[in-house]
Amino acid sequence: MKAKHLSARIDQCKLIAKCSPCPRRKVGALIIDPLTNVIISEGYNGTPRDSKKALCGGDTCRRICEQIESGTQNDIGCHHAESNAILNACRVGQSTLNRWLIVNCDPCLMCAKSIHHAGIVKVFCPNHGGAGIDYLIENSVEIETLVL
Repeated sequence: MKAKHLSARIDQCKLIAKCSPCPRRKVGALIIDPLTNVIISEGYNGTPRDSKKALCGGDTCRRICEQIESGTQNDIGCHHAESNAILNACRVGQSTLNRWLIVNCDPCLMCAKSIHHAGIVKVFCPNHGGAGIDYLIENSVEIETLVL
C-alpha cells in the first residue's frame, strides 16, 4: 500500500475510533482489500448492536469500576473493534479472506485468534507486543508497525 493511502486509512481508523462510547479506550479497525484499497468493513469497540446500555456496565464501564488491568479479562467489557469489523463484514456477506486489517492498538489474544481464523493476512498496528501479536506472528499473519 502506498504511504499516502496508508496515512489516509490510519486517519479513517482514528475517526472510526471516535465513535466508541468507551471512556477507557477508543479503538477503531478497518478491513481493506489490498488489491483495490477498498474498505470492506469497519468497527469500533462498543456495546452490542442495538443495545439499550450505554456502556458494558449499563451507565458505567465495568472494567474501570472493577479496576481490570488492560489486556486481561477480555470476557468483561464491550465488543472489541477488530471483532466488530470482522462480524460486520460477515453480516453483509463480505469476505475477509486475504484482506488486511488496520487498528489503532495491538490486538488482544482473543481478537488475534479471530483475525487469523477470518483469513486476514496482514495487520497494521502499533506493535508494542503482547500475546495477540505473538499469536499472529506464530500463525504467519504479517505485522506492519504503525506510528500513530
